[in-house]
Amino acid sequence: MTSFEARHDIVPGDDAAHRRAVVLSEVATGGTIGLTRVLRRAASIDGDAADIRVAALVRAVPGMGALDCYELLSRTHIREAGLAGDLTPGQRVALVELVDRTQHMREAIS
Repeated sequence: MTSFEARHDIVPGDDAAHRRAVVLSEVATGGTIGLTRVLRRAASIDGDAADIRVAALVRAVPGMGALDCYELLSRTHIREAGLAGDLTPGQRVALVELVDRTQHMREAIS
């Protein structure tokens, strides 16, 4: 098991796990825009995106660590074990806005 699989609850050889990894990689390459797309799909048609923990999606955003994830989820009143498909529209909007602000603040500092 790779460290990526261990961090995101992926069991080797599992087809659903592969589909989840593809969704997480979309967030990792797309950043805030990728997170927005995945959360939108999770709310509507994509069962794979809906079954991923919100914490895993936030940690997949480039530059977001475990402490950032914990803080953002606390501020948006989202449980760490919460699934992306269970978020309310308000939680989705608040989460994306906070992730975006956090990234912009980091870019301004560096």
